[in-house]
Amino acid sequence: MKSFLQIFTLLILSLTTKAQLDKGVWLVGGTASFYSYTENYSTPTFSQVGKFTNIEIAASIGYFIIDKLTAGLRTSFSSYKGEVINTLGGTNQYKLSAGPFVRYYFLNKEKPFNILFDASYQPGINKFLRSPQEKGKFNSLSIMGGSEIFFNSSVGLEILLGYTSKVLSIDNSQSASNNTKKGFQTSIGFTFHLEKL
Repeated sequence: MKSFLQIFTLLILSLTTKAQLDKGVWLVGGTASFYSYTENYSTPTFSQVGKFTNIEIAASIGYFIIDKLTAGLRTSFSSYKGEVINTLGGTNQYKLSAGPFVRYYFLNKEKPFNILFDASYQPGINKFLRSPQEKGKFNSLSIMGGSEIFFNSSVGLEILLGYTSKVLSIDNSQSASNNTKKGFQTSIGFTFHLEKL
């Protein structure tokens, strides 16, 4: 493991390529996220606390509207499982969403790495896989920061940390409910910077 870290560090330090952060460049990327949180769930007649884990896969396509600033569309699919404290119950659920994102790179464009800020808002749907198959709405707000390491002028590896708030509702049940989740999130993924032809 130590030799892998040494090789990786030397590779990063030896990169001197220019990043494609210019106006008119397309950004295409994908990330995988792991999100662990505690949830407080309540309806007018019931409340409970649970511990959950969420795995999310997201794809983004954006356009640099000015140098170092891109805006675009992000879609995501996520699945989560968890257990409710002090009961034998568990859950299995998926969510599908799409919405706008913005991203800004702070450092000089010629550096082999860059510090970035990324914010997104995604409305969507959620559905339970257990019976009864409840469904409703889903809204996610994410504010992330981190670094992108450029392997060449077109490909980068991003590692982000930040805060995410998710609000879910169940609409097709006799006892409609709202559910808010807030917590820490990490994600890792690849980005492709594509110049228009």
